[in-house]
Amino acid sequence: MTEPSIDTHGKRIQFGKHAGELWTRLPVSYLRWMVNQDTRDSDFARSELDRRGIPVADHPVEISAHAIDSASLRLAKYFQRDHDENEGLHAWLCRKAVAALNHHEPDAKGRIHHDDVRFVFEFDAVIPILKTCMWKAKKHSKQSQPMRQSDTTQLEKRP
Repeated sequence: MTEPSIDTHGKRIQFGKHAGELWTRLPVSYLRWMVNQDTRDSDFARSELDRRGIPVADHPVEISAHAIDSASLRLAKYFQRDHDENEGLHAWLCRKAVAALNHHEPDAKGRIHHDDVRFVFEFDAVIPILKTCMWKAKKHSKQSQPMRQSDTTQLEKRP
């Protein structure tokens, strides 16, 4: 038996960037984000999506703003070579993240290496969240790659 749905008709959201707006007028992307946050109002968001007949997750992964920024800065050349003709950065990143999830198991820190890219996911939400992405670091032996004096100075300055 499913839980009874919350009636969102005529109710207004009391917080956030949409404070004061009717639940029935909230963008689908915001409702899905709320469900994924698993807060006290996630049930309202889930009920409103149900009322509209929209599945909670028609995308198997959520892309964080940081992941989009990271991809635009660190993976721009790869995106230019690899994206489909009508595919923007967000859609491309979704496709690549889903492929990574489908082909590899994440390590204990939520990292997956796929197609020379390191994807970092958070799995505590309803939908996996891509937190960041970067070129996969190449492993070098400390003996074969000694640190320069300038490198050690930089490390000492870090908090």
